[in-house]
Amino acid sequence: MKEYNLLKHASQVFVLPLEDIRIHPEVLSISKPKKMDHIEYTMEKYKQLMPVLGNLVDGIFYITDGVLRYEVAKKLGMPTLKCLDSDTLDKDVIRVRMTSNQRSKMSYMEMATYAEHTLGVIGKSQGKKRKSWLGMEAIEDDENFGLAGKDRFELTCHLLDLPIKASSLRKLMEVKWFEDENPGNNFGIMSGLEEGKYKIDKAYQLVVDFNFKKNEGFTEIELYPIKTENYEVIHGSIEDITLPENMEIDVVFTSPVYYKLRKYGDDPNEMGWEKTPQLYAERLVDSLMTPYNRLKESGSMFVNLGETYDKGRCLAVIEHVVIEMVKRGMFYVDRIIWKKDANKPISNQNHRFQPSYEVVLHFAKSKNYYFDRFRVKKDEINYKISRGCKDYGWDGVNYFVPNFYKQLRTVLSENELHDIVTVQTNSARIKHVKGEHYHPATFSQMLPAIFLSTFCPKPTVDYKPLVFDPFLGGASCGRTALMMGYRFCGVELYEKNVETSKRILAESLQEFEPRALNQIEAEMAYELVA
Repeated sequence: MKEYNLLKHASQVFVLPLEDIRIHPEVLSISKPKKMDHIEYTMEKYKQLMPVLGNLVDGIFYITDGVLRYEVAKKLGMPTLKCLDSDTLDKDVIRVRMTSNQRSKMSYMEMATYAEHTLGVIGKSQGKKRKSWLGMEAIEDDENFGLAGKDRFELTCHLLDLPIKASSLRKLMEVKWFEDENPGNNFGIMSGLEEGKYKIDKAYQLVVDFNFKKNEGFTEIELYPIKTENYEVIHGSIEDITLPENMEIDVVFTSPVYYKLRKYGDDPNEMGWEKTPQLYAERLVDSLMTPYNRLKESGSMFVNLGETYDKGRCLAVIEHVVIEMVKRGMFYVDRIIWKKDANKPISNQNHRFQPSYEVVLHFAKSKNYYFDRFRVKKDEINYKISRGCKDYGWDGVNYFVPNFYKQLRTVLSENELHDIVTVQTNSARIKHVKGEHYHPATFSQMLPAIFLSTFCPKPTVDYKPLVFDPFLGGASCGRTALMMGYRFCGVELYEKNVETSKRILAESLQEFEPRALNQIEAEMAYELVA
């Protein structure tokens, strides 16, 4: 027996020459050729770190686990190998080999960490320089042809024998680097990946979504000085006038007379006093068709309406109007709830809830109406990845990056969908001067502001979109439109209201509500109504 066989250490590890090492016959019978570039790389660069396992019998070491390290050592011309004598019976060799190879699956963080180190070693060098860095002078022989020229991520996957493709490694590294660049964050993208909530592709998409939404910004409403050439007030009834042939309207925003609620003047044929809600709806829609026919294909029409009750019975006025507009071929987009916290209370003799809302009906000329999401800045932002709802036909759960802003949008809940717009109705109404006729039904300037910001193109040096109101009243919509840089045209039946409207529209921005539109966020609250 050779001398080294008598020098057993407490750990039973020997350093043996390769000529005294063999593959155990039981293992040799099941061994197949395997890719060993990654082991070749590590052994060339770091030498042998882990001993091979086997049995030392009569001066010959028979390997039971570590065949690839043995083959690589021969290929690299290494004179010796570290060997650990496991003293396994021949009949147990396969069983022991199987159980000893039951290793835990590499975590994504481990993959990313090892890959980051390897990518740093590889760098972006090519050809001879890369071969020198890798310690593989024979890397372009017939067996490894072209390996040095591989993409660095592909080469890393190859060297580390990772269970993912190069494209997935790229995305995994983006996730790791994203979290490294945001220490102490609460995103949880990598932890969600480790927990199996989603795959690498989804984790990468969450990073992309986060960066996009973070840089998306918020809606800004710019204010402009009002110029007389930007507006026109037409005295007359929208039922009788003829609009110019070349008029192209971008947005119609109006609050027409409500059904049997108030008299606005002395015209005996004033709209709103028809015998039935259906006759009112037909007449109102007849009037609305005039500006609707002049809408651009990208244009929208918004109609603010309230409901009417008679002796405790709801007359379904809003439903009559909606059905009539749809019958005329208008493209029905949505019904938005305008929640009015300061509405006047009703008598206790009325057995129904207190009124708290009106509606804004949204119709468009076509499905291609203009839309630019209104983004309201949040006071606090939760940067944590959120869990969404299950998609139909899929058992998994969706995960997403929450927006960094509040939206005016349909609100999803378990039982209902609502567009809720809450407007403070008292603080921003049109103001009247002493002795001037007071219009009894002005509405907040804030109401049209959010719709114009969302559904009307922004004014430019070359083009100012046109906003139209067929029921001008106190010129609330017109004032807001002009402050936001749009052109405006309104129609008003009563001359007394025309004079008031002209005064309101003509006043300079500095003399009237100088901070009105800057206070939109303070004046508005967006609520879920259950």
